[in-house]
Amino acid sequence: MNFTARKRAQQNGRRRRALELAALAAAWLLCSLAAEAAPSTCARELGKTDITLIKSALHLRGLEHAPGDQQCAAYRQHVVTVGKVREVFERCLSGAGRDVDLQQLAGALDNANGVIARVCDQ
Repeated sequence: MNFTARKRAQQNGRRRRALELAALAAAWLLCSLAAEAAPSTCARELGKTDITLIKSALHLRGLEHAPGDQQCAAYRQHVVTVGKVREVFERCLSGAGRDVDLQQLAGALDNANGVIARVCDQ
């Protein structure tokens, strides 16, 4: 290996170590920030409820051609899910967006309860 190639290899090694140290420092900084700035309880709950609500709606869509008893069970579970989501929204949201979200949830509850009343054995 000639002098120029060795010098280039040493420089590349130094750069690699510097990048590794910078990456390590950045990772440490991000971890320490995340530990100090943990999301509030409401932020976590809102994220979970959004996911739960989406899963419930997708589950209903997937049962479109299922037997009636399976659909009824899914709609009843959807009513429970939407009720829990509403509790979180009432507690954790504020402002005009809160009212819109709560109205949408009320509509979802009305729709699900309407299907249950029309289709399911009470």
